[in-house]
Amino acid sequence: MNLGKLSLPLLLAVGLIAGCSSSEYRDRNTDYHDAKAASNDLPASYPEQDAMPFAKANRSIGQTSDEAPRPEPLRVMDEGESLVIERADDEGAWLLVMRSPSEVWTSLRAFAESRDLPLVAASPRRGELTLAEDPESRLPAQRINLRQGVRRGTSEIRLHSYQAGQNLPWNDYDRSRLKSMAEFLTASLSESSTSVSLQAQSLQDNQLVRLTDRDERQVLVLQLEYERAWSELVNLLDDKFTDDWQKLEDLNRSEGRLYIRYVPKAKRPTGFFARLFSQGPKSDEHYYQLFLSEYHQELDLILESAPGQAAPKEVELELLTWLERQLR
Repeated sequence: MNLGKLSLPLLLAVGLIAGCSSSEYRDRNTDYHDAKAASNDLPASYPEQDAMPFAKANRSIGQTSDEAPRPEPLRVMDEGESLVIERADDEGAWLLVMRSPSEVWTSLRAFAESRDLPLVAASPRRGELTLAEDPESRLPAQRINLRQGVRRGTSEIRLHSYQAGQNLPWNDYDRSRLKSMAEFLTASLSESSTSVSLQAQSLQDNQLVRLTDRDERQVLVLQLEYERAWSELVNLLDDKFTDDWQKLEDLNRSEGRLYIRYVPKAKRPTGFFARLFSQGPKSDEHYYQLFLSEYHQELDLILESAPGQAAPKEVELELLTWLERQLR
């Protein structure tokens, strides 16, 4: 063969191939054929070491060793539940909104702007809007207070007219303004895209309800004013305790007692035929009292069979745990 007749590109290709074959990088594709088992001795202390230790978790109150903790339920609106609910107490009417304060605050500001209401002050961190008085109509100034609801993901709105720094008695002017506010919030918060106030998020950081163990008793602690806690408990039991297994029988506001009938789940017949043919618990059994009292600037809710007599521990834990989940 006459190498002189080979073209320049062909010579370059041959040179590159020859260079690759003499490369210092060895082809290892077939090394696994010659692989041999390796033996590596571990330190004597290895079995006692934990390379990825888990922190020890505090066991939930009343939880057994083979019982996994249940996740906390998210706050979800029941079907047919109103987005904005008007409630009333000794101070007057107020609004319960099924949205967090950070969502409600932006709608409150939008309400004031849409009505051209003159704002004296607006503090999202305190959850307070102050509306100026109207000298021409002689209508007083009003203060709107927003705070976290007792239940997680809810808000409470109160409105009062005031003069010289003092709240005035609840009046028709307040009622009219509160009604128009409820209508606006229902329409505004029903929209799929709702803005959120980052500053108002500080209003929803508090844990208002917690279950604790005190003197070998289960106690539901509420960091609320007495009237607010009482109202929430009555509304909750009125709404949920409506069947043969759990029912609100009576209440005594002055003593802080709610009289209930509560049949533990373990004693309720399960299945259609079991419920159909079972006589169920006797009608004079399973009566208890929820007792709400003040304790070191907080409120304690305990379950008693009679005044001063503790309820069975399993019933106490079951019912108070359910109440905690409903109120958080």
